[in-house]
Amino acid sequence: MSNTGHEILVPLRGARRWLPDLTNRRGPSYRAFVDAVNEAVSSGELAAGDRLPSQRFLAARLGLHVNTVNRALRECARLGLTQANTGKGTRIASV
Repeated sequence: MSNTGHEILVPLRGARRWLPDLTNRRGPSYRAFVDAVNEAVSSGELAAGDRLPSQRFLAARLGLHVNTVNRALRECARLGLTQANTGKGTRIASV
């Protein structure tokens, strides 16, 4: 498993889940998360239809408040990077 320095693939219950590495990013945490999603989509690390981990999982693993993750995911949706469906999670949008 390769790591480009921008993301970490975390094994969880037999599946690989994308988790951004925000340690070397500047600025607000929500913005760093949005930038990481954008870079992962641009590089092909995340593809259309890929499901992101839940907000609570991301918050716990990244050491962020769930409201910060929620804000980041709302910004990703506003930018057209993701699509959220209540009860079904957040997926990378079709380009």
